Amino acid sequence: MSFAEKHPYLFWQLIGWGVLLVDFVFVVIAVFNDFGEWSYLIIVFTFIGALFAIIGSPFFLYATRATRVPQARSPEEDRAVRSKVTAVAMARKTPQAALLGALAVAAVVVLAGVTYALGMHGHVLLGFVMMVVMVVVPFAALAKYQDVQRRRFMKVAHAAQFVDVESNPWAPYRPDTRRLRAPIVPVPTGYGTATLDFLYNWLRVYMMTDQLVLIQYSANDLRNAGFVAVDGEGAPLDAPDDLFLAILEHQLDLSDGKHEQFEKECRAVGAFWLPRAGE
Repeated sequence: MSFAEKHPYLFWQLIGWGVLLVDFVFVVIAVFNDFGEWSYLIIVFTFIGALFAIIGSPFFLYATRATRVPQARSPEEDRAVRSKVTAVAMARKTPQAALLGALAVAAVVVLAGVTYALGMHGHVLLGFVMMVVMVVVPFAALAKYQDVQRRRFMKVAHAAQFVDVESNPWAPYRPDTRRLRAPIVPVPTGYGTATLDFLYNWLRVYMMTDQLVLIQYSANDLRNAGFVAVDGEGAPLDAPDDLFLAILEHQLDLSDGKHEQFEKECRAVGAFWLPRAGE
């Protein structure tokens, strides 16, 4: 684990004060060498960047840490799960996302107006601080919204206990896998309890039983079974450590128009259909 991951607050404070020191040295050099008006832009924007790191980073780091997905085994899994929850929520057209966007834009406009007013009345330092607030507040609000959204989405707590993952070497050759179509979810960074919690809570509205069975594949497993997985641009997903989780279709009720909505959600989370043998 890097120093930035172990001590993120200290890391950004060191960066902020370091940038501020560099800015101060540049000011001294500019004054004694008469660099001219062009140096003002460098001085001002460097100072703003230092304020972002010193003042804004603690609030942003606190917001992101407070909204971290429980039981995520790595930052990569945490980001992946949060992204997928947001993607499914947007695919289901929840109105809260549009409302939050409108509120964020309104907050930026109001804070920008306050920043401008402070600068026009000579409160330069307060104006700089308000400029930091203008950026930090919407980001912190977005992180908090994602946490609320995730909590609403994950209605079944500790759902991973209801998920059975089969990973035996003969799984790719099971007759039912080759006979049935199955949506398959790429998990290139690996998966843990948080990912299984997400998959269960996502699929529970389509499931016909309380237990979810997934089959784990590697890229080699898919190739050996006669399938080649590709990403959205058509490039093959064949790294040796790439993993995939397949959902057998017979567990899902996709009748009465549910199939179209499920297809949309699959595309949102990057899932694709495992074709029948010979297709």
